[in-house]
Formats: sequence, C-alpha cells, structure tokens
Amino acid sequence: MKLIISFVLVLSITATVYADGIILGYVTGNKYLTMDEQSRKFWLIGAMDGIMAECVNPQNNKEKDIKKNTWLGRCIDGLSIEQIKGMFEKELKENPEAWHAPAALILRKKMQEFCKGRIE
Repeated sequence: MKLIISFVLVLSITATVYADGIILGYVTGNKYLTMDEQSRKFWLIGAMDGIMAECVNPQNNKEKDIKKNTWLGRCIDGLSIEQIKGMFEKELKENPEAWHAPAALILRKKMQEFCKGRIE
C-alpha cells in the first residue's frame, strides 16, 4: 500500500498539468537524462507508441487522411530504437535550455523535423 501511495505522489509531483487538465508528461528532459540505459529505452518505446496513438486517435485528429495520420510509423520503419535514442539524446545534448520541458514534447518535435524529408 505504501508503494502505491508513494508512486501516486511521485506522479502527481512530476506531471506537467495545465489549466484544462491535460497532462503533457511525467518525464522532463532533465529526468530522462538521469535514467539508466534500460529505462531510457523503455521510456522511448512508450513515448513513440503514445505519439503514434495520438496521431490516429479520432478524438484528437479530425483528419481522415490515413497517410497523414500515420506519419511517424511510416517514418521510423526500419529504424532501431538505438537510432531513435541516439537522435533524441543528441537533440537533448545540443539544447540544454529545453531540459525542463516534457521530454515527450521534445521527442515529438525532433521526430517531426526528422520525418519531414523522409516521408511523402
């Protein structure tokens, strides 16, 4: 019981919650950089899944264009998690001024930039 309460308390402190109740992330760039390698990979896989799910969620996306909605999945086809991790960590290292922001937003922005010239 103590473990569950502690976990909920940590999540409530580290989440970025805005006035309309949207949670943009539990992990900041700073927090990501303190994780061990295994945790970083697991976090990245979850964040990438979340970005892909957000793109095709009909409640978030009114567009019916499947090609446009599936941009991330098509873009990363053939890439390893190590490659994505390398790109993301390079982005963090080159932009320490953004480390306080939700890491998922930093990742999404990086992937949008990377995918622009990669998919039609």
